[in-house]
Amino acid sequence: MFDLLIKNGVIVDGSGRPAFPGSVGILGGKITAVIPEKEDSLKEVRAERVIDVKGKYVTPGFIDIHRHADAAVFREGFGELELRQGLTTIVNGNCGLSVVPSPKERRQEILGFLAPIVGNMPAGVPLHSFRSYINAAKEQKLPLNVGMLIGNGTVRAAAAGYRSGSLTDGEMRQVHRYLEAALSDGALGVSLGIVYAPEYNYSTEEFKKVLEPMRNSGVQLFTHIRGEGDNFHASLREVVEIARYLEVPLHVSHLKCVGQRNWGHGIAKALDILDEARESGLAVSCDVYPYTAGSTQLIQILPPAYLEGGVPGILKRLTDPAMREKLTDILQKPGVDFENLVNLVGWENIRMTTLNQEHNREYSGKSVAEIARLKGMDPYACAYDMLVEENCEISMVDFIASEDDVRKVMRYPYSNIISDSVYPAGGIPHPRLYGTFPRVLEKYVKEEKVLDLETAVKKMTSVPAAVCKLTTKGLIREGMDADLVVFDLERIHTGADYDEPKKPGEGFSYVFVNGEPAVVRDQIQKQSSGRVLLNGEGAR
Repeated sequence: MFDLLIKNGVIVDGSGRPAFPGSVGILGGKITAVIPEKEDSLKEVRAERVIDVKGKYVTPGFIDIHRHADAAVFREGFGELELRQGLTTIVNGNCGLSVVPSPKERRQEILGFLAPIVGNMPAGVPLHSFRSYINAAKEQKLPLNVGMLIGNGTVRAAAAGYRSGSLTDGEMRQVHRYLEAALSDGALGVSLGIVYAPEYNYSTEEFKKVLEPMRNSGVQLFTHIRGEGDNFHASLREVVEIARYLEVPLHVSHLKCVGQRNWGHGIAKALDILDEARESGLAVSCDVYPYTAGSTQLIQILPPAYLEGGVPGILKRLTDPAMREKLTDILQKPGVDFENLVNLVGWENIRMTTLNQEHNREYSGKSVAEIARLKGMDPYACAYDMLVEENCEISMVDFIASEDDVRKVMRYPYSNIISDSVYPAGGIPHPRLYGTFPRVLEKYVKEEKVLDLETAVKKMTSVPAAVCKLTTKGLIREGMDADLVVFDLERIHTGADYDEPKKPGEGFSYVFVNGEPAVVRDQIQKQSSGRVLLNGEGAR
């Protein structure tokens, strides 16, 4: 007897093998039978509830191992936009930018810096340690599964703030304590955001020292590399060197090449670098989002020297006429010492998307170049002034990559699909927040045939599960967790775009989280069957 039988489906089991007609039996939140269709195959089967999906596809629940919902999991309404695109598991704490650890004396400073990425953290959530955050998350009624990485950038900020220079011996010991505690308490991996403050202060050799607690641990190292433009290949080689020294598997986040002058040849060489690392014995993988635009803090247009000291330091420099003049000179010139987005893509390809001041909100969704024209200003001065007015809490969407490069990384055998969704408070988010997974199915499978359905599903299920060692997720097999999605490929659609991004995915008839219905006939169900996933507890 099953709790639930999903019958007459076409099963795409997440392994990459060809789809086959069959049924799935669920008992106690687990898949207990996968029944291929044949005459009389269901004759003796009994279930408390039977759903006849009439030829729709049945796949494992989709897994997004790169989101920034660290704060969103504690906000009202969390889960709806995720479930509506077939997501049953997400992983936060990416790009070195986890919300923990945020000790009391640095909480405001850290959360202020992270606000354009994670949005507002509800009051009362304990953030002084990884364990305190996880315990609070466990008390939430989670509608889907949530895992967490420990962000190495926030670890440094907790120990030493956003100043430049090397760590003192005492600060290094504190960094090690934070990392050791998080790994002991179930972090699914360590994330780096080498392009961001304060991690860009570390040299390659300093990274090896800082990350010593994870050496030989088998824990995955996730990394947003130092640069994806003119210094792309050197940045990849840097993280390969770090991972090889630590003897840990390496996962390169949102692999892409920034700036038209680097497209094509840049990504081809990058994949060669990853292949060479694999051939030398290092476990290396990467992920990709199905868009040519990224999204992050607008302060990422600034060189490292202007980011020192966090938001107060940035504001001081942006209100100093001499520093502004010097900054404009820096941004107008190409260089490889930092990721100069203004020079790489131009102001016309950088949109301000989250603006909190009432007098600025009319500019949300417009490029810096367009805003400057409307204001009758130089774009450099316009950007500096608005950063000051908004206390640096501006999110941006930046058009940086090539569609051909996206397709190439998507086809790479060792890549998986992610969204890299940020969750700013208000404004106009990147459409990937709502549309990533239906977009893959609609555009890259159904319309353009970049991937066949079985491969696409594998890259959204079993591959990311393996990266995070989620051994009970990502496959339709007996004994696996009953995280499942049912859809008609012809109905899959996302209307989310850069002008109207807040449109949920369409066509997902059913979504099940640990055996419980979360979406039924396209309608969200009130349920709390999600779990916190920890290394060593269902993430083995």
